[in-house]
Amino acid sequence: LLAALRARPDAAHPSIRALTARLVSDKTGDELVRSLAALHAEFARLQETLAALLAEFDSFDFTSLSTALDSLRAETATLPELLPVLTDLAEVPAAFRPGERLAAQQHGWLAQNAACIRARVRRQFLEHVNISSLPASQLTPEQKAFKKEYAAGRRDLEHEFGKTMRYKSIRDLAAGETGRVIQDLKPIWLMSPLSVSDTLPLDPDLFDVVIFDEASQIPMEEAIPAAYRSPQVIVVGDEMQLPPTTFFASGRGEDEALVVEEEGERIEVDLDADSFLTQSAQNLPSTLLAWHYRSRYEALISFSNAAFYGGQLYTIPDRKLPPAQLAELRVTDAAQAAAHTDALLARSISFHFLEQGLYAERCNPAEAAYIAQLVRELLARETKLSLGIVAFSEAQQSEIESALGRLAEEDAEFATRLEAEYTREENDQFCGLIVKNLENIQGDERDVIILSICYGPDANGRMLMNFGPINQRGGEKRLNVIFSRARHHMAIVTSIRHHAITNDYNDGANSLKNFLHYAEAVSLGDQATARRVLENLNPLNRKALAAAAERDAVIEELATALRARGHAVDAHVGQSKFRCDLAVRDATEGFYRLGLLVDTDAHYANPDLMERYLTQPGILRAFGWRVALVLTKDWYHEPEAVVARLERLLAGDGAASETAEPIIEEPLEP
Repeated sequence: LLAALRARPDAAHPSIRALTARLVSDKTGDELVRSLAALHAEFARLQETLAALLAEFDSFDFTSLSTALDSLRAETATLPELLPVLTDLAEVPAAFRPGERLAAQQHGWLAQNAACIRARVRRQFLEHVNISSLPASQLTPEQKAFKKEYAAGRRDLEHEFGKTMRYKSIRDLAAGETGRVIQDLKPIWLMSPLSVSDTLPLDPDLFDVVIFDEASQIPMEEAIPAAYRSPQVIVVGDEMQLPPTTFFASGRGEDEALVVEEEGERIEVDLDADSFLTQSAQNLPSTLLAWHYRSRYEALISFSNAAFYGGQLYTIPDRKLPPAQLAELRVTDAAQAAAHTDALLARSISFHFLEQGLYAERCNPAEAAYIAQLVRELLARETKLSLGIVAFSEAQQSEIESALGRLAEEDAEFATRLEAEYTREENDQFCGLIVKNLENIQGDERDVIILSICYGPDANGRMLMNFGPINQRGGEKRLNVIFSRARHHMAIVTSIRHHAITNDYNDGANSLKNFLHYAEAVSLGDQATARRVLENLNPLNRKALAAAAERDAVIEELATALRARGHAVDAHVGQSKFRCDLAVRDATEGFYRLGLLVDTDAHYANPDLMERYLTQPGILRAFGWRVALVLTKDWYHEPEAVVARLERLLAGDGAASETAEPIIEEPLEP
């Protein structure tokens, strides 16, 4: 062994290179190696013992290991008392043990991962620079070839940085000798597929991975050249969003495309196009990203979940109890917006019915004027909520913009607020007022979305079933985009009710009809009707939306025990597959004081420990819930202790919760 190391000292692993050099140079090296070899069996037994005693023992250095063993030796007297607990812990799946440690240190773990990736990128760059700077005599043949290429790339790139004109193209810089340096400097590129094709060389190893976002909007012919530039591709998108758009497209029949005008530019939406997402979904393994984080109230996304996603989305139960028997918002004059704004802010979905709204030349001026008044009232309240207005046509979008302009001319104070809102930014991101139509709202979201339905009776009282692009093939996807833009509140401003739509054989028109019915029911606090609408949208929804069919004994017994102590308790709170098993109500304030998660059979059917013990309680807390986990074992062994702990939580004792959000004050040790 020593003879081989003396012949090739660089063959040793970098982590033991210093030790190897000492052995090679030491006169007693041969004897030392034989002594170490004789100890191998003892060290193997020690390693086996440590693996049984200490979690992740191989991450300890010698000093830390010695300290840990000393602590164990000092506490041997208490081990008999802990043996039953340790025996139970030893029998659980191996993945659970590091999961418990991770629960307390998740944030630090994620931060360390990010820091590790950044450090690796920096270290690689510095190593490459160092190799390119060393004398050739100190380098291996492979390193000499690398030095020649990298040093040349550095010189060319530094020369390019010093220019004031006649720059090389990015394609030239990203290829050849400068390409390796560019990759070290800029490991992540954010580009559209067309920009990738226009800008970067056609190299199959240009990137380690290419990620496509909003892939439903990317045609196949644009995606393939970008995908070719990497051995790995990740495709992210939603098949229930808008299909690709093509500019100045030709050669398609009238039934195959929808043509719209945007700022004087002709856009054709190819309703039969195979987007990159469609092809990927058919041919690649897929994972459903089921958690929905945008909507702060379930009602804002429940219709889309039921109508377009088969109830597969995981939505977050509302901590605020749904109101009942609310007043109808009928509008006979635009000035009534002042009285209705408080109702808008108090409801997740508010239904504003204009009794005298007329539809003429693809516009509804009454709705536009009322929306302008709503915007003025919302801005005057200085809620800091971001605002978005969506119209079903470009003509109505223009009408709303004109109504806002006219109101600003009459009210100088509103004009100042409106101008500030049009340019509002937070954290260098635009979050101001947007006024868009259904063709260009995809990708946007706002705290408050005001939707102008626009369609209604004409001056003669006639209601035509012409809903423009909604009646076209794929029209329901446009509605899904609109219905899922709001974070906190959605105001439906309409001159029709659901029963006015009679062409419900059309998918788009039927979706609009059902949504109007659902929105009005939610606005009135009629939860039974709203639920009935959702359940009738799709046969699959009945099971997805229904409460757990199988009764769970622990949930029922725990609910009974809490009610016996005077608490108002609801079971299976929520409108999706993810629910609070039990929730304790505050009878006077109108919200849930505590949410309980019980380890039922459904709990253990989910194999993802991170989701069960971190994501689920964590996202509930992020939405304002106080959460406690009740284990079946605890309930059967010590029911009184479980109830006592829940009572302390309800009394405000945060220390009683084992699922409290961990606080990481210092970075974890590497």
